[in-house]
Formats: sequence, structure tokens, C-alpha cells
Amino acid sequence: MNEAEEGPRHSRPGQVREPMVAGIFYPASAQELDSRIVSLLDNVDAPPGHCSAIISPHSSLDYSGSIAARAWKSVAAREIGTIVLISPSHRSFDQGVFLPHLHAFALPTGEFHVDRALVRGLLHCSTEVQASDIPHFEEHSIEMQLIFSARLFPSALILPVIVSNCEEKTLDSLLANLHFLLGDRIASSLFVMTSNLAVDSNPDICLSKSAGILEAIEHGDAEALRAYSEDSSSFCGGRIISAYMRSSLSSGMDAQVLGMGSSAALIEPGDPVVGYGAVAFSR
Repeated sequence: MNEAEEGPRHSRPGQVREPMVAGIFYPASAQELDSRIVSLLDNVDAPPGHCSAIISPHSSLDYSGSIAARAWKSVAAREIGTIVLISPSHRSFDQGVFLPHLHAFALPTGEFHVDRALVRGLLHCSTEVQASDIPHFEEHSIEMQLIFSARLFPSALILPVIVSNCEEKTLDSLLANLHFLLGDRIASSLFVMTSNLAVDSNPDICLSKSAGILEAIEHGDAEALRAYSEDSSSFCGGRIISAYMRSSLSSGMDAQVLGMGSSAALIEPGDPVVGYGAVAFSR
């Protein structure tokens, strides 16, 4: 029996990443959080979908929850056994791809077990893939996706991946190895790339740049995406998304923009405005 087929497991203390932004980015109460997620998903004007991969933002629920809900609603009709969550690092770490030693990620609404077999497989594939819990303890982006996963796919195994300052060839290798290691499980796997869009002090410029990013994704414009990714203050997951779009994982898929928004209405005057977008990839 492989790890994907095992029954429920209970992790020991020290093996679990506890919630970092509960009570800050989303409600700390399990009942309140579940109610909030249900409300966000119910208010998306679209039926549950069968998409294979999504792009979802990672700010607080107040800021980007309604956009993230659009991304997650697009996969809500699927049966998912494995969720691959790939996030850019928002802290300064050495260059590389970071997988956890951890066995589980906890939330107020449940606990997700890490697919340790996939972790081991990836660690054997490349010297640029490292096992380290520190980036995972300090990064909120994956946690902001798991609160939606807990409602839709509570029994799935997860593979949390944090990418820091990686070159294109490293990301290409990561996705190629993932495709190989997942094998037949690819049909029951979901890829989640978490990224915010443009950041600018001018709300109109932020929205214009964010719309340009989404248009480039929808049309598969690699050069435009590369140009947007050059701006270190914007499009934090741009290199990850570009790598996915040129990988065999996205072969034959179309990208559909599901929604766009920004933080403009919620920030103090003079604060930078952040753009958010939801994208679904499907055949």
C-alpha cells in the first residue's frame, strides 16, 4: 500500500506546522472560518468545475478571499487525492526549492498530511531541491490555499513547495520530475500556483498591469510574462506560473481568467495597491 492509499494518520507534536496567520488573515475559530469559506464559495457566480490547475492569490480573506474563491470553485467538482501547492518565498532565503520535513500542516478546520513519498522522490531527483521546514514556518501563502482545500478536499494529501530565487531550468526540472513521479495519479492531482499580481502605488496602474498579466497568461504570451516577472516587487509567482505553462503538465490546456481585483478599497492612502487574479487551466 502506498502513501496515497493509507488511511487517516495522526502526526506527533513537532511534525506539524501550526497555523501562522489564523486570527490575522482569516478567522481562528473553526466554525467561523468554515462559515466564511462556504459563504465565499457560494457567492461565486459559477457552477463547481473540473479544472486541473489554478492560480490563486494569497492575501487575507478580506483582501483577496473573493478572488481566491473563484479559483477554488473552478475545481470543486473534482475528486482530488493529491494537491501540489507551489508558492514563491516572501522571505530572503538561499536559492532553491524547499520541501518540508514536516508530516502535516494544521488549520483550525483540520489537518493535511504531507505526501512523504513525493517529497522523498523529489529530493532524489535534484540537488536544488532541499528539505527544510524554516521557509514553511515563515510563509503564509500555502496556508491561505489550505483553508479552501479543507472545505473542498479535506482528505487529500498535500505537497507544499516553496520556491526561492530559482532559475528557469530549476523550475522546469521540478515540474518535469513532478509529472514523472505522479504518474497515473496525475488524473486525481490538483496543481495550485499561488501568486498576487501587480503592486503599484497608483490603483489604476496596478489594475492595468494586473490585467496585462492575466491577458498574457490567457494568451500564453511567454515573453510578456517574462517581462512582468522581471519586476521584483510585482507578480511574485510569475516564474512559477511561466514554468507551469511551458511544462508538459499544461499540454493541451487552456487558461481561463475567472476574476480580478485589488486591495485599493481597503488600504490607507499612500500604501501600495496589490492586484489579485484567479485563473483556471483545463482541457
